[in-house]
Amino acid sequence: MQRQWSGKQLYINYLIFWVIWLIAQTYLTTIQTRYTTGVVNDLIDISVKAAIWLPLGIFWLNRTQSQLWLSKKHLYNRRFPAVFWWLLVGMTGYLFISMILKHHGLYMTAHPFTKAGGNFLSVALAAGLIEEFVFRGFFCNYLLAHSGVVKAIVIQALLFQAIHFPIYWAQELSWRGWLSGIASVLPLGLIFGWLFYRSKNLWPGTILHCVWDSAIFLFV
Repeated sequence: MQRQWSGKQLYINYLIFWVIWLIAQTYLTTIQTRYTTGVVNDLIDISVKAAIWLPLGIFWLNRTQSQLWLSKKHLYNRRFPAVFWWLLVGMTGYLFISMILKHHGLYMTAHPFTKAGGNFLSVALAAGLIEEFVFRGFFCNYLLAHSGVVKAIVIQALLFQAIHFPIYWAQELSWRGWLSGIASVLPLGLIFGWLFYRSKNLWPGTILHCVWDSAIFLFV
């Protein structure tokens, strides 16, 4: 019989994950800056993220399955509470208004699959699917079973924010870029964590995550 995980083991595993992701982002940025462009960058981003995040997420879920708030076989289901639809409408409206204010009208990026335009598949779609699986499917799920709801949601949001720091560092963002990233990612982490708690389903948060990232990338 396997020994149950303690909170200490959770944070040690997260720290290892964070360091691996920092190293990966450093080398990935170097490779993409010097050798690859466009769709190749997109596919490399997706492949590297999937190769690191998914095996770890699956291992953690299997290792702690008796300690989870929601069993892994119930992570994806058909529960879509009314709050999800309200959030979807509110988020869509906010993004539409942001586009109008920023671009003074309707706008869509002209080159979503080029290096100049960015990497649409990895940023707008793969990020939502993979990040929700790991952070809400495992971290939030585990924390909800071992602490109060508010504490669990806040901690997983902070962990979610921190995993973006290697990206900011590798991309050499200015301090304003860091603050802008935090102002966006941290609130979203709180919203997605709360939605997972309310819905007991990863699909609502995954859909909102993909909608947000896709709209920011394409229209805002």
